Amino acid sequence: MSDKIAITGGASAAASIPARVAAVRQASPGGYEIALVSEFGIIPERLAALSRGSASTLFQRPAWLSAWYATVAAPEGGAPLLVEVFDRGSGAHVMTLPLVKTGGQGFSRIEFADLGVTDYNAPILGPAAPNSAEEAAALWKQVRKALPGADVIHLRKMPVALKGRANPLALLSGTHPSTCAGFSVTIPDDWEIYLRSLSKKFRKELGRSSRLFDTAGDTRFSRIESAAEAARVLDAMNAQQRSRLEEKGYQCPLGEESYNGFYASLVKDGIEDGTVVLTTLMSGDEPVAALLGVTDGTSFAMVRLSHAGGEWLRIGLGRLIIERTMRALHKDGCRHFDFTIGDYPYKSGFGVEASPLVDLVSAESWRGKTRSAGDIAKARVKLALAKMGITFVPKAVKERYRQYRAAD
Repeated sequence: MSDKIAITGGASAAASIPARVAAVRQASPGGYEIALVSEFGIIPERLAALSRGSASTLFQRPAWLSAWYATVAAPEGGAPLLVEVFDRGSGAHVMTLPLVKTGGQGFSRIEFADLGVTDYNAPILGPAAPNSAEEAAALWKQVRKALPGADVIHLRKMPVALKGRANPLALLSGTHPSTCAGFSVTIPDDWEIYLRSLSKKFRKELGRSSRLFDTAGDTRFSRIESAAEAARVLDAMNAQQRSRLEEKGYQCPLGEESYNGFYASLVKDGIEDGTVVLTTLMSGDEPVAALLGVTDGTSFAMVRLSHAGGEWLRIGLGRLIIERTMRALHKDGCRHFDFTIGDYPYKSGFGVEASPLVDLVSAESWRGKTRSAGDIAKARVKLALAKMGITFVPKAVKERYRQYRAAD
């Protein structure tokens, strides 16, 4: 099958899109021209072209999305849907939405390229992206008309800002606070100043973990440099995480083959070009802990963390590998460390601050309205409470965080 692209709008978008894939064009009102890419083959090329000079999170960079579409979308029943938006007058890139359509005739959904893998979802902002609520509403109205039919559009876990720029989708009426938040910390140039800013209790725990690990015999911290070694470490991570999930009664959000295949694809090219970081705590030739993340050199986002069980549990390998990875990357100039989503108490020990995320649910059919009624009602309540400054945090969560926030 040949690669195809559907373009709604006039002719100026042709300058931004290869002629060989500009197969279908039709007129559309509004100030934007929209291209819908629905073939896997052309997606990596389009992402690479439109990401230059753009703003996004680390999870919308070409390497992450190309690996996701190649290994997750089809096996998990999703149809790729890359939405490219251009300014009608200038032809400038406005934004790209990495989406997927899931479900069948019974009930279909359009959502971000995520399916439980991606921590933050967002558009890729071009230079012509709107920065006001009015402009964002006009843009979204035209995007909705261009999208294929679906019962509901559900956009989750969106940051309100991207590289200091407003996220147009977060400005839309109807967005509401997400059930999760991001957690990150920005570190000064002096690493020791950062360490001294942490609580005495947490610094003592780190020191204890370090001493126990260093005296366990034939142990070391290592950053993986080759794709071949990375593949071996990933196998160990998969086994460690599978064991932990089974122990806690959790299930992987994806089929195991899709999940492991995605990370194998991500690491294959990313390790050697520096966009993927994989570190380990080794005991002899065996990794007893591993941390995987993505980076652009100045910011690092943690993606997967695993560690061995048994006697290793008493050491606290998780916080130790995080600290040693942060220290190593800090020496290379990295200053922003994103612990991503997940309300885990150890994050507070590293001095992280929460960043809000927002969701948007748009029912597009009577079935969508029926099934989404509960979500929309909850969203309206949360939005109203947020405007009054009221949030609900479970008591257990408050207590877990209090132990790290306690005065020295």
